[in-house]
Amino acid sequence: IEAGATGSYGTVSEPCNYWQKFPNPQVVLLHYLLGESLIEAYWKSVAWPSQGVFIGEPLATPYKRISN
Repeated sequence: IEAGATGSYGTVSEPCNYWQKFPNPQVVLLHYLLGESLIEAYWKSVAWPSQGVFIGEPLATPYKRISN
């Protein structure tokens, strides 16, 4: 995070590495670029979020549209 990353997600449950435990990059980017927070984007992209951990700034919304 000190190097500029906003957040990261990784699995914490082994031994199986099912795809459902990992973020879907297309879904993460779609929701993040539409203005949702980082944690919302990650949450919507992981089918089994209970088997992972998020580290970072969950409320980061650099692409949020501000209405006048």
